[in-house]
Amino acid sequence: MTMPVLDATELATSVVRLRRAIVKTRDAAARASLRDVEVSLRRALGPTIAKKKAAAVLGVSVPALDKWVNQGLLPVVAKPGLSRLQIETRPFLELAERVDRVRDELGETRTPVAAAVQRLGWKPHAAGRRVLRFEVASLPRPNVSEQQLIAAFRTTTPEERVRQVAELSEMFAPALAAQRSPR
Repeated sequence: MTMPVLDATELATSVVRLRRAIVKTRDAAARASLRDVEVSLRRALGPTIAKKKAAAVLGVSVPALDKWVNQGLLPVVAKPGLSRLQIETRPFLELAERVDRVRDELGETRTPVAAAVQRLGWKPHAAGRRVLRFEVASLPRPNVSEQQLIAAFRTTTPEERVRQVAELSEMFAPALAAQRSPR
């Protein structure tokens, strides 16, 4: 029996619901299993989602979504072979999850996206819309938001960052050498 293929809207909505369930789950083993399922669903969704699908998940119009994009709050991705920009999946899912929470907490509200953006602490970028190359959007990244990374960066000195890179290099050098050596 073949499984039905979920479209991007259904996949994104499923990831949001799954993330909400993971937070509520107290059993560490169950949480780990649910995280594995979430990773699989995110992989199936891919690094981008079409604006129309993203707007449907958030419950807003595409022009409303474009306002958030043009403020630099949601990065877009230039995908090879496509003339239209798509929404980057990672920050979109973070926003969609927070919008879902806002709706639960405040009930039906006219501005759940604005409230979610405020709760995430996202600020408009001075340069406006941020466009990423597809290769960059496809790279694995830590499970922390861009704002958290920027805040952590600002609290360290250049010397501390160089020291961190040196420590990471020392940590990974043996593993890389072992990987390169013939067996």
